[in-house]
Amino acid sequence: MTSEKIKDILTELGYKLADFGNHWRTSAVYRGGQNPTAIQIYKDSGVWIDYVKNSQHMSFRSLIEATLKTNDNSIIDKFTKGYDFSSVKQDSEVSVKPKVEMEKIYPDSILKKLLPHYKFYNDRGISDNYLISLNSGLATEGSMYQRFVFPIYNSSQKIYGFSGRDMVKSKNTSRPKWKHLGKKSQWIYPYYSPNIRKDIHDSILEKESVILVESIGDMLNLFQHGIYNVLVTFGTVISSPLALFLTSFPSLKIVISLNNDSDKEVNRGRVGSFKSALKLLSFFDASNIILYPPIDKDFGDMNEQSFWSWINGLKAACETNNITAYKSEILDLIDQNQISKSSFKQKYFNE
Repeated sequence: MTSEKIKDILTELGYKLADFGNHWRTSAVYRGGQNPTAIQIYKDSGVWIDYVKNSQHMSFRSLIEATLKTNDNSIIDKFTKGYDFSSVKQDSEVSVKPKVEMEKIYPDSILKKLLPHYKFYNDRGISDNYLISLNSGLATEGSMYQRFVFPIYNSSQKIYGFSGRDMVKSKNTSRPKWKHLGKKSQWIYPYYSPNIRKDIHDSILEKESVILVESIGDMLNLFQHGIYNVLVTFGTVISSPLALFLTSFPSLKIVISLNNDSDKEVNRGRVGSFKSALKLLSFFDASNIILYPPIDKDFGDMNEQSFWSWINGLKAACETNNITAYKSEILDLIDQNQISKSSFKQKYFNE
C-alpha cells in the first residue's frame, strides 16, 4: 500500500496528520485522545505506535480495527477498498523500532555539592530567591568545575541533565560560556523544576502565551521582572520535543524572543527565530506565532527602561507581529541558503 492510500484511509477515519518525514504524528482517535502527537504512523507500511499508552509497534489493520471498533471484514473493506493487508511488508515493525536508550538520572544528593555563591547573578540584578528555587549553585569539582550550574528535571521531576554557566575569567577563549550535560534537545526547561513548576504552568494558562528565550540568563531576567510564562530553547532553533510539548496547551500564543544579533553580519537569532516559526507552523496557526526579540542583544543586556518598553509593547506585538508578516524576509533568507527551502510552506502564507 502506498503512503497516499494509507493517508487517504486515515483521513477518512478522522485522523489529522502532521508530517514528520518518514512518518505522521496524530491524536489517538481510536480511543478519543486529544494529544495531537500521541500516535506515530509510518508512511511506508502504516505500522503505528501509541506513545501515550506506551504500546508496541502494531500493524495498520489493527489501527483500523481499533478505530472502527470491529474486525468485521465487510465494514473494514469499505475503508480499505478490499486491499490485501498481507501484501504490506510489516518488517518495518522491526526496522523502525527506535533504539532504546535509558536516560541517565542523577540523585538529588548531588545538589549538595553546589555552593550558594550567587554574586555573579546578583551583580546582574537577579535575586537569590530565583536561584534558590531552581536548586542552582557553583560547582567546585567534576566536569562542571567553576560553572554556575542549573539542574534540569524531566517530567517525573528527576534530574537528568545540567546546564552550567562559565564563571572563570580567562584568556582561554575555547572554553564555552555554557556547557550542557545530558540531551538538551529533550529539555523542557524550567517547566519541570519542582519548586517553580506551578508558577510557570499557571502563568502560561493565565496569559495564554509562552515566551521562548535562548538561554537561562534570559529566563532569569524575565523572572526578575515578574514574567514566568517562559521556556528556554538552549539554542537558536526550537527542538521538536519542545514544539510538541507546546501543543498540550490550547489556543497558545508563542512569542519567539531569541537573541537580537543585529550587530553581526548574520543575525543568527533572527534566522533561528524564522526557522523555529516555520517548524511551529506544523502545529499552530500562523496568527499564534509571534516574533518579538529583545530590544538589545539579549535580555541580560537590557536596562530597566528597555525592559519596561519591551514589556509594554508585548501585548501589541501579540496582536500584530505574527510570522506571515515576514514572508519576504524569509524568502530572501531562503535565497541566501540561510533557511531550507523545504521548510517554507506556501499555504501558510497565502494572502
